[in-house]
Amino acid sequence: MIRWLYYLGIRIYVMGIRLAARWMPKAKHWLEGRKQQSLRLKAFAIPANRPRVWMHCASTGEYEQGRPVLQAIRNQYPEAFLIVSFFSPSGYQARQSDPLIDLILYLPPDLPGQANRFLDFLQPQLVIFVKYEFWFGYLNTLWQRQIPCILISARFQKNQLFFKPYGGFFRKLLGGFTHIFVQDEASQLLLQAYGITRVSVSGDTRCDRVIEIATHWKPDTLVAAFLRGRKAVVIGSSWPEDDKLWLAYLQQHRLKTPVIWVPHEIQEQQVEHLRQAWPNGKAIRYSAWESRVEQIPEYVDLLIVDRIGLLSRLYAYGWMAYVGGGFGAGIHNVLEAAVYGIPVVFGPKYTRFQEAVDLVSMQAAFVVKHVDMLHQVICRLSRSSEAQASGAIARGYVETHAGATRVIMAYLEEKRFLTTA
Repeated sequence: MIRWLYYLGIRIYVMGIRLAARWMPKAKHWLEGRKQQSLRLKAFAIPANRPRVWMHCASTGEYEQGRPVLQAIRNQYPEAFLIVSFFSPSGYQARQSDPLIDLILYLPPDLPGQANRFLDFLQPQLVIFVKYEFWFGYLNTLWQRQIPCILISARFQKNQLFFKPYGGFFRKLLGGFTHIFVQDEASQLLLQAYGITRVSVSGDTRCDRVIEIATHWKPDTLVAAFLRGRKAVVIGSSWPEDDKLWLAYLQQHRLKTPVIWVPHEIQEQQVEHLRQAWPNGKAIRYSAWESRVEQIPEYVDLLIVDRIGLLSRLYAYGWMAYVGGGFGAGIHNVLEAAVYGIPVVFGPKYTRFQEAVDLVSMQAAFVVKHVDMLHQVICRLSRSSEAQASGAIARGYVETHAGATRVIMAYLEEKRFLTTA
């Protein structure tokens, strides 16, 4: 019964997307992308002599989490054919040019028959789901076909649906994984208490990823020209509520350092609102100055980055980072900033993210709920010794928690999932 309710919920969701596509660009991309994909794949053939690895991610953040494992697989098994699927259009569009991926796809809706057809095409030897991806149809089909499927960088809490008195059906989803790699021991103990024993504590692959990005960091010519040797406040992945907080702060207080502002979604209305709201016309857009970097005026003190995929490297230019999302569904990736050894600030909705909880307890990160709290934090961190001490703790935290990729790869090599001989 619950199985059919699940499929009914998927059908209703798809119907909702069809309706929303009439006025929402994101829903339209979701729908049209999958429609065009079905036509494109009819003429595409995956090389039969290469072991195939399929990784599924919800969106860009989850891909960044899974990418270190894909890179390690490429290094260990250079002949592997790497396939990545996304649920969201933003993830799919942002990774079109990633040289690591051999084939990028949208995940078809999890409806009867869809999983079979998709797997008939992919024929993977190994499947990797990242963090919170639980699709009954796909997991059930993989289990029936005896295709190994692992879940990486997962975290579980007692209040999740799996652990409710009526959560038996959903716990069966977890049993469909060949192995689950969790971020912390609490998740492992919780799963084991419910009879799910194929679990290992690996840590969070995001630590590996942000260290990789920082290690291979390259300067951005435009940002360097804008800053002229100065350090900035970097506002990353901001939503409208984050924008309101900062604009209200700037109406009452003056920052002595420049600002790099990166909205979570590059929407023309939001970008222009930020530019026009900035005092005295001292704001510029990244896209408007790419071809004339040398002409950036000296008086400019706000750079609005209206380009996707730059943020994780821009934190290197900061003396402090503000990470958005803390007034909505939850903060974005604080590790991207912490790896550069700078203190991190965010809104109050952060408790679902263990790294944020840890950094706050260590005074490497700071929570703000309103303008006055933001002012207090900025005053505190404006003392260079305070910022340096907090930043050093943040960097140390990332380094201490690295190594999840190594644990996962040791398991894959032991099980010989990708060995052709």
